[in-house]
Amino acid sequence: RGCPSARTLVPEDNLVAMPSPLRSLLCSLLSLWGIVSTQGHPSEGWEAKKYPCVVCDSLVESLFDGQHFDEACESMQVCDFLAPHRDRVLRAFKGVPGGPKAWANASSALARDTVSRMVCEGVGLCEAVKDMAITSTGIPDVRVTPVYASKGYAYVRVSLIDDASAAEDITTTPSDLFTYSQPFRYRWTDKRLSSGLLKVAPGESTKVTIQGTDFDIYLPEEGQGTRGVIIADPCFSGKWVGCQYGSTLQTLKRITGFINAACENDRSEGGIDFWMILGDNFYDRSGELSSQFFSMLTAKAKSKIFAASPGNHDYWVGGSPLISVKGKDQFANGFMQYYAMDAEASKEDSVNFLDFSQDPSKGGLSKLKANLPSAKNFNAYFKIGNLAFISYSGAYDDKAVQPFLEEACGWLSGQGDVVNAFVIGHWNDGGLGCSNGMDVPSVRSKMESIEGCSAFGNKLKYFMGHTHCNEVTETGIGFMVAGMGMEGCGNFGIPVLDSTSASRSNQSSPKAAAAAAADGLVYYFPIQDAKDAGQGDKYNATISCFEQKGVGGCLAAGLATKWA
Repeated sequence: RGCPSARTLVPEDNLVAMPSPLRSLLCSLLSLWGIVSTQGHPSEGWEAKKYPCVVCDSLVESLFDGQHFDEACESMQVCDFLAPHRDRVLRAFKGVPGGPKAWANASSALARDTVSRMVCEGVGLCEAVKDMAITSTGIPDVRVTPVYASKGYAYVRVSLIDDASAAEDITTTPSDLFTYSQPFRYRWTDKRLSSGLLKVAPGESTKVTIQGTDFDIYLPEEGQGTRGVIIADPCFSGKWVGCQYGSTLQTLKRITGFINAACENDRSEGGIDFWMILGDNFYDRSGELSSQFFSMLTAKAKSKIFAASPGNHDYWVGGSPLISVKGKDQFANGFMQYYAMDAEASKEDSVNFLDFSQDPSKGGLSKLKANLPSAKNFNAYFKIGNLAFISYSGAYDDKAVQPFLEEACGWLSGQGDVVNAFVIGHWNDGGLGCSNGMDVPSVRSKMESIEGCSAFGNKLKYFMGHTHCNEVTETGIGFMVAGMGMEGCGNFGIPVLDSTSASRSNQSSPKAAAAAAADGLVYYFPIQDAKDAGQGDKYNATISCFEQKGVGGCLAAGLATKWA
């Protein structure tokens, strides 16, 4: 009873039979793991009161697994928070239909979702799930991601995510577009991923047809200026984690709205070439929230180059390995298939391009991050036009990422047409599953001393999320883009990266000419501030400008602030 988590490592009968000194030593080591681990303390910066639903869900799962209430809350370090709810939770748990034993032997923890939710909603720790107003475009869920740069520039990865129970045949032009087509593995298994590399002609549009819908894919020429939108931590539902400003800021409607508007115009008319989400993508444990968001995007938005890097809530929906549920959290397995990045894992095999060697429901203790997929599924470096990007996940330690960073810097040293390079990731500081020294600012600082990156100096910059603000964190170098509905600063807007100023003299369209006065690199379109109504609501004016002039044509229209 006083040895939290021991039963996840050693069967209870063996614990009872274990000599007392050995059992005491095991318990002592377990109690110290978060302090001495090189992974960093998992609970640093984590507050149970922010995530009551996930805390309750994790507790109920532990009760189903036979743990006592006090043992379960101690192992999660949330006893102070849960103490006032103890009696009500236990009464609700004992009163589940058929009794707890009927659910304890369910074929999977996911089979207990409904009853766990019922318990937690009944005691007021989870919100009742509300139906969202989803206006689906009906466009197939297509992803176009950049290719791992060591393979060459003139390729992209094209993927389709659909229902795993859908008809086997997928119609595409070209007919051999997809070389991989399998149901998702381990998590989000109601979905199917079909994917393949596509050779493109940089600087020209390449059309593919998927399930009867045309997608025009454009990869800028190497060295050509480019433009994109980068966000992080978008939320619109409180199903698992409270989205404090989601309703006030209308985040579902407005984030999909500004992505669609930014993608509507061709690049020659001020449109964007790419967009990215840097983790905590919709705070989604089971995949339905991600599908709802992407169902509202247009074919043009889904044709643009897209990239993603995982955050703590993409591994553990509660934001910390401390309260992970081994059979239910996605541990970024759903993430890596849904966003289909062409990452380091694809170097040896571009067909079977993901590493599924770790089943998240098996392996070591989830609180020690021992069941995570390979870091190679998230390490990626690539180029878009005259910009380079180096993406990684801070959930892994230096040993898992350092060789990749050295490889990326070696590649970068040969890219003479790159004007700026960006480290992109999620965490802005340690804790909450981020390994020691693996937050984005620290990794960028580390890369300054790696041959190939060191020559870039202040042209090696970074974007990140995690703390829910949109702001410049290091003048001319670092940018946080996580003000997308979660608690925190409350600001909401559109961060834009634009490197086209060097090539604008070669553009003759009126919309391109309108951008000539905007000679910066990073811009921010403030939309609304949930904490300061006096700043007004600029959404309609900004979207109207995007539609009429393109994003590039709006940079100098008085709507955007220049960050760098």
